[in-house]
Amino acid sequence: MHAEAQAVLEQFERVHHEIFKWAEGLTDEQLNWKPPAKDGNSIGNLMSHIMGAELASVVERVGGQTVHRDRSAEFANPVTRDWLLQRRSEVEKQVRDTLGKLSPSDFERKVTAPGGGETPVRNFLTYLVSHLSGHMGQVILTRKLLDAQQ
Repeated sequence: MHAEAQAVLEQFERVHHEIFKWAEGLTDEQLNWKPPAKDGNSIGNLMSHIMGAELASVVERVGGQTVHRDRSAEFANPVTRDWLLQRRSEVEKQVRDTLGKLSPSDFERKVTAPGGGETPVRNFLTYLVSHLSGHMGQVILTRKLLDAQQ
């Protein structure tokens, strides 16, 4: 894997490490607790979305492999710790495999940008890390809200 792909992979791994650290010790019920705010999401749903967005973006949009993703289910369906751990393993393997196949010139290739238009893979992956990091912050805040109510 070349250096740029490795750097992106390390950022995805950082997000995974942090969200699983903040979910540590929670029961399935706590993973599915939603804060009493309009459109609030559970830690489990946010984790599901982070991994779903990463998988679809890297493996499908960048890597060209079909991914079957149900984005609305990421926010609606209850999750279990066991499912999240299995999902993490699957996502990390597929993302690592996809990034490992990219050449330096692939980072210049154009893909559909969020909101339309086209952008180089490099810019798209930078956007994706930023997007996932924002959701990581929501996981941290939701854990703090959960802890404060107990």
